[in-house]
Amino acid sequence: MLGYDPDSLTDHQRAIVEESLQDPGQNIFIASGYLAQLKAESEFADVPADKMTPAHYEELAAQYNGGPYWEGDQAQAYGRGFGNHLENARDALR
Repeated sequence: MLGYDPDSLTDHQRAIVEESLQDPGQNIFIASGYLAQLKAESEFADVPADKMTPAHYEELAAQYNGGPYWEGDQAQAYGRGFGNHLENARDALR
């Protein structure tokens, strides 16, 4: 989300990424951009947010948490856990 190639980060770029993730404002920008990218690449890219199902949200959460290993047990558990707290997340965004 910051425009760096994750496979070839310099030490300086890595430090910038780490610093950015420590700043809540930048962190939410990075996280929301990454989630938007994941949704745009998903099979439900054209589904409006208010029409997404709990399964859609759980899949996005698993992809966010697990990266390329999102179908693994840990990432799937994270996705299910997120689904269990979806109402709390919605309330926090209001």
